[in-house]
Amino acid sequence: MTATQAVPVGAVPAPRRGRTSGSRWRALLESRWRDRLAELTDLSVAYHDATAPAPGTGAHESQRLLSRQAVVARYALAETDKALHRLATGEFGRCEDCAADIPQARLLVEPEARYCERCA
Repeated sequence: MTATQAVPVGAVPAPRRGRTSGSRWRALLESRWRDRLAELTDLSVAYHDATAPAPGTGAHESQRLLSRQAVVARYALAETDKALHRLATGEFGRCEDCAADIPQARLLVEPEARYCERCA
């Protein structure tokens, strides 16, 4: 699964206090973390490969694009890391503003979500 693929509704149950459900969310988040780390690694390698271009190529523009993509990938990896932390501390699935439950449908699309739909 790539970092941008949505998980089918019903594939992972809504977060609950129970251990089994938490392990399913953990598996999903860890999979996304690995995918995002692999993407960031690939972008870093591509960036470094682009720093030694052949003369007359558009290397500078390529480097800027790769740099921007790496920033986005780093942010996504950090958000997944924060979601894993929230899962470990029992805060996963709760809005950071109002403490309401974040709907399962929202978490299935974006497990890193920190806010309910009302507060987002």
